[in-house]
Amino acid sequence: MTEATQGMLGRGYYDAHSTFQADVAASGGALLAQAVDILKLPADGKVTVADYGCAEGRNSMATVQSALALLAARGVAEPVVLHNDLPGNDWAGLAANLSGAASYLKNFPQARALFAPRGFFERVTLPGTVTLGTSGSAAHWLSRQPPGLDMPRSLYRSDAPPAELAKLLAQAASDWQAFLAARAEELHPGGVLLVQMLGADGKVSPVRVSAAGLLKLMNECALSLVDDGDIPQDVYAAYCFPVVPRTIEEACAPLEAALADRLELIHCGLNYVPSPYRLALEKTADVAGFAKSYTAFTRAFSETSLRLGLFNFGRGDPGKLADRFYAMMEQALAARPEAYPFDDLTLAVMVRRRGAATPAVT
Repeated sequence: MTEATQGMLGRGYYDAHSTFQADVAASGGALLAQAVDILKLPADGKVTVADYGCAEGRNSMATVQSALALLAARGVAEPVVLHNDLPGNDWAGLAANLSGAASYLKNFPQARALFAPRGFFERVTLPGTVTLGTSGSAAHWLSRQPPGLDMPRSLYRSDAPPAELAKLLAQAASDWQAFLAARAEELHPGGVLLVQMLGADGKVSPVRVSAAGLLKLMNECALSLVDDGDIPQDVYAAYCFPVVPRTIEEACAPLEAALADRLELIHCGLNYVPSPYRLALEKTADVAGFAKSYTAFTRAFSETSLRLGLFNFGRGDPGKLADRFYAMMEQALAARPEAYPFDDLTLAVMVRRRGAATPAVT
């Protein structure tokens, strides 16, 4: 049990239940405009936009649409768009979306879309070919389960015992450096990368961790299955939910040391993106609808990992265990809608491949 995830749920499910991720991408509009403004266009005119962690494409296509409009204003006429995600991604769903009414290809028919089915902790395309890289709500995932975990009653950064937290943070640091090193190979000089991911506020004690309330609920539901004998205790102890929100300091660390000679830090900061599910509840007072939508959002990004790490080792059919788990979540949210807030802090990091002029860090 080392694999972290095989991707988001497909067949339109992730697209239908990822409004929060869409809001995160939209919150980075000003940073995307800055990224396009400061990047250096290649002398040969061959521009590639790479989106890392594209899923089924609804949110990815919106980001790419904005990027292509900004690049067109700089005279880019025939861009290549590289969509990257894990081999297990719903690539057929992405292809269908690219042929649909919301596709950026409708407004930019001269663009060419390519797929790169490979994990982004390694290089996914030719070196020195990417002009603009984007990644939304993806780089907080780990590449694997940290080895040697022993967390019998914990699931996440926010509740991990100190010795196990150190293992999580070590894996997250290694993965983040690998992600950035791969992008340093792919970006051409002057190319820019913009990453948005779950963050953590390290300036308060204890550290304020994005989604801690949600993961508290997930932990409670999973422990119910453990205590009922449906998931082996040793399996659960060796598993963490493989997402680690980073602090500003953790995000900056490799850019100030190992990768400082290749990548120039332009921006690193936190901003709050409100939960659309909580906003809908406040507007409508529909508790059942809130519980249903919040659970569906969670299922869309989490089920693959939970199946790989827990449900596939449980008693009985993994699909039925998954259904029970998410039914427990929905029931708990309906009973106590205020008890498990998402509490997001979005961490945005912008870097430029060295070889271009240096703006002020913000």
